[in-house]
Amino acid sequence: MLEIIAKQFFPYSIISDVKPFGNGHINNTYKVITNGEEAEFILQRINTDVFKNPQEIAKTHLHLQDTIFKSKQDLVIAKLIPTSTGENLYIDSEDGFWRATSFINDSYTIEVVEEPWQAYEAGNAFGWFAKACRKLNPADFEESIKDFHRLSFRIGQLDEAIENDKVNRLNKVISVVDFFKDRQHELSMIETWVDEGEVPLRMVHNDTKINNLLFRGKKTAAVIDLDTVGPGILYYDYGDALRTSANTASEDEKDLDKVEFHMGFFEEYTKGYLQQVKSIMNTKEEKYFHLAPKLMTYIIGIRFLTDYLHGDVYYKTAYEEHNLVRCEVQKKLIESMETKQDRMKQIIEDCIKTYAF
Repeated sequence: MLEIIAKQFFPYSIISDVKPFGNGHINNTYKVITNGEEAEFILQRINTDVFKNPQEIAKTHLHLQDTIFKSKQDLVIAKLIPTSTGENLYIDSEDGFWRATSFINDSYTIEVVEEPWQAYEAGNAFGWFAKACRKLNPADFEESIKDFHRLSFRIGQLDEAIENDKVNRLNKVISVVDFFKDRQHELSMIETWVDEGEVPLRMVHNDTKINNLLFRGKKTAAVIDLDTVGPGILYYDYGDALRTSANTASEDEKDLDKVEFHMGFFEEYTKGYLQQVKSIMNTKEEKYFHLAPKLMTYIIGIRFLTDYLHGDVYYKTAYEEHNLVRCEVQKKLIESMETKQDRMKQIIEDCIKTYAF
């Protein structure tokens, strides 16, 4: 089956192997090995339960490929490989959507930030990507997952879960609900500024975990996993990267004493990121940039809480309280950020002054 699908993209090559590749949780990914000059490629079945419109994802990828990455750049992306009939995607007999891309050789991924240089390089790479996309008009592109980071949508989901209390868990988490509700107004202002045009929509990556970068030595080489690229704000990319990279514990750590916001990694990531994007930011973005990590931690926190109240229907769980544990980690991370807010603001202000043009 896999070799037949691979043949749709490489009809004139001898395919010696097709094997699972990587540890992604959404798409099914395989490495294809052929006898050609460029012997290795990536083959993926797109998860249409998550990405409802694969054609738009391919369209965005191709647009990036044919504009920003048409000429030599500091970083690269994997290139889409057309089918033998010139299509960007192959649709199999079961309506499965497949794509093939080039394989980026001599590179590796990092799953968890462990050293300052890793945080700096990640910030520099994702900042470069945002700056490189600055000439693209977000209105020309669709969100791959509608309202994915829109706070009012996520709050609406939480309110519905609270009202319905389908599995009678609300009484266990009243204090947790109160914690998030107490911070709703402050963070909702960001969405208001976006809707009113004070914080501009841009083309951003929208999934800036460090394992969505490839490294060579101690330098970033490529930006990968472009399925989420689309309209958004700089806060999404900057904030979500720090939510994951500057957390001293895992996302489902039960011992909350281990959860802290790592200021060393925050500072290094911020230096790398702002070095790239300072020239495209406006004063409103700059003034409230320190809220971005809190915003993204808040969003994922209430998503875990919503799923817990719904009875664990979205995220995979290993035990009954798994989603609540995840939510508590995000809550503790927000608390840690709040104790360090003044220092965060100062670091951002210092970087902005340093990189002012």
